[in-house]
Amino acid sequence: MKIAVDVLLALGVGVALLSSIGIVAMRDPYQRLHFISPPASLSALCVTLAILLGEKQKQAGAKAALVAFLLYFMNAVVTHATARAHFVREKGIWPPPDPIEVVKED
Repeated sequence: MKIAVDVLLALGVGVALLSSIGIVAMRDPYQRLHFISPPASLSALCVTLAILLGEKQKQAGAKAALVAFLLYFMNAVVTHATARAHFVREKGIWPPPDPIEVVKED
């Protein structure tokens, strides 16, 4: 059981580390957004499974599962809000102009 817990924790840390390297390596903020998803989903799942397998207290596992659930489902919302905030900061407007209207004006 201890080996399974160690493997799950190592996998979770490895995913988070590789995602951090990906964030640093990307040039564009929109490209960086792709690398914030794996730690919030895969790493959280691995850590939660390690806690469920390794802890005798089920309350700790339930709390970890709740946190992983929230991270997993709120990840898309946070990513979308971050992309929208960057767009507004870059362009100064929201919503984006309709491409058809932009072509008609030119």
